[in-house]
Amino acid sequence: MLSRPFYILSCLIALIAVLITWGVHSTKSAPRPAASGSRHAVKQIQANKPIFHSPQPVDWNRPVSLACLKNQLRFPLSFAPGVEYVLIVNNLDRSTRRTKTIRLSVEESTGEQSINCYFENTQEPTSGLPPSRLLDTLIAQRTPNTTDLSDEASSEKEALEPVRHFNLFVTDGDLSDKKQYTRLKARLIQESPRVAIYLDEQQKTEELAAGLIRDLISQLENEVLDKISRECGPIRDVDGNGRFTILLSPWLSKLQGGKTTINGFVRPSDFRENVAEPFSNHCDMLYLNSALKPGPQLLDLLSHEVTHAAVSSIRTVRGHSLPDEEDWLNEGIAHLMEPGYTNRDYRISEFFRSPESYPLVVSDYYRAQLWRNHGCRGAVNLFLNWCHQREPNRQFANRFTHHRLTGTAKMEQLTSTPFPELFRLWSLDLARQSLAYITPQADVSSPAPLIHCGRFILAGPALNDWNISDQNHTSLKLASTASGFLRLKSNSQLTENQLIKVQGFPSMQLTLLKLEQPAQQVSLQANYTTAENPRDSNFENVEVQLRCSHPVNSHVETISLEFNGAYLSQVERQPQKIDMTTISSGPIEQRSGLQIDIQDIETDQEKQLTEYRVLIPRTSFEGKTGIESLSWKAIVISENQNRNVAQVELDLPSLPPRRLAHTISDSAK
Repeated sequence: MLSRPFYILSCLIALIAVLITWGVHSTKSAPRPAASGSRHAVKQIQANKPIFHSPQPVDWNRPVSLACLKNQLRFPLSFAPGVEYVLIVNNLDRSTRRTKTIRLSVEESTGEQSINCYFENTQEPTSGLPPSRLLDTLIAQRTPNTTDLSDEASSEKEALEPVRHFNLFVTDGDLSDKKQYTRLKARLIQESPRVAIYLDEQQKTEELAAGLIRDLISQLENEVLDKISRECGPIRDVDGNGRFTILLSPWLSKLQGGKTTINGFVRPSDFRENVAEPFSNHCDMLYLNSALKPGPQLLDLLSHEVTHAAVSSIRTVRGHSLPDEEDWLNEGIAHLMEPGYTNRDYRISEFFRSPESYPLVVSDYYRAQLWRNHGCRGAVNLFLNWCHQREPNRQFANRFTHHRLTGTAKMEQLTSTPFPELFRLWSLDLARQSLAYITPQADVSSPAPLIHCGRFILAGPALNDWNISDQNHTSLKLASTASGFLRLKSNSQLTENQLIKVQGFPSMQLTLLKLEQPAQQVSLQANYTTAENPRDSNFENVEVQLRCSHPVNSHVETISLEFNGAYLSQVERQPQKIDMTTISSGPIEQRSGLQIDIQDIETDQEKQLTEYRVLIPRTSFEGKTGIESLSWKAIVISENQNRNVAQVELDLPSLPPRRLAHTISDSAK
């Protein structure tokens, strides 16, 4: 045993060694001067990292990340003829509803000393993979392992209550305020071995759509319940009656004080016995709109909502109850289990229109004021679908629903990837999808991108063009955990190096993709046309000029018009598609009144430019208060029957007031 004096001496020697080591390291960085007049000046150490040179040569055939320490950086890019870049900007900040702005400009190159970042290749799991197949959400069918499931249908059933009372949140107020809930009475109208259907007493059975109850029972018993139990997990029998409860109510057409109509929902608190009424009905149940109709849309809806019920069941098991799943993941896994596209085609299209506008990570949609935001829902649908495709054994849904964590921590453990890198890799896949839509296929063995998705035409995430020859600077606003895509190009036919200056923000993440042979891409331009003489203005229609650039020996097959809006109803978003193969000498007119005809065709050695004149009836805009912009999409078909899609967004037109009567001069004509 050491003597006390010897022990003290040893401690002093160790302390001196630590101080000497600290002194050596502190001399390697320059201290900042203390503020003048400060009584207690604090010595600040600034760490200097060698960031001017990449440790390895960069392979520009692979994605390149920009590594830097500062929010303002400069980097050189070589714009040889036929070369473009896609700059992917990720906003990793998670402060919901806070946007960040990145500003870029071109500067005169002053040498290497102006560069304060370096390039390095992004490490991808497998290089050379084609873009993921959109909406590849069909879960592999497997024989269910019934030993892991609780077969509630085979147990003895109690007699169902002919009348039950349910509490429902119906206002736009505080979710924790009891006064915002209504108590409704419902009666049992149909039952099956695993399902009990109750109808709000304010609705009569004969008022329901013909075949609705039959389809509800059939789809749940024969398709939905078994599939969700197999892929995600069984639904816990909370109220002990041996059946999953369906409540049909007209209240779902007038939620939030009459402002919101929804088709159905599951409330996780209903699965928690320790939550008091009216915040829980203590029942395994699903709320459905009594105005629903039978058909494929009902199957997608039931698959979505029953997945929510399974997730709620798993996270509320007695004895080891877990926090509710964060909203973005809860909605994402429910979309993943939908067999069709009726509940997500318009949401994916909205996200693709403006990916930088919609956050991915939102723990509580309602409190973030993003409840039923179509773009957010489209984002997480695509994100979880991408994660599912990355898993070789396709058991992602089951591992997801049974994982104890939630949020980004769950995704990091499920994918074994830190979230910033996971977000970067997903954004890279989105960029490649967009390029696959506008570039003719070079490899015929690669799967063609999915163009027709339900009722909508997809064109991949929108790329924001920046031609540095025409515009010295540009900017882009990004929502939290959102991705923006800038396509950088130059008109110069000479090899030139350009110095790009970036004014960004602390949470930004930058990745570059180099593009070769961009001349073969299809593109679309749109603008409003106005008559030189106000008297010639068309007060009944809005006139638009479309210009589609596509390779020679290809032609435009379809043109589609969409009304955009993050909260625009599904019905109001319905696209208007025109088959351009039927056009001849005269214009095409749709039942909606939309008219289109060819104005001009120009051809050179590589490209063809086709110009169209489109008339949109003014009545198309009336009553749609949620419209934010218009989207035009054109499908181009080549000689070998390959298809590509171009898209362009157009701001809403400024509509002149309606003329209530003809002028005297008009009447005299």
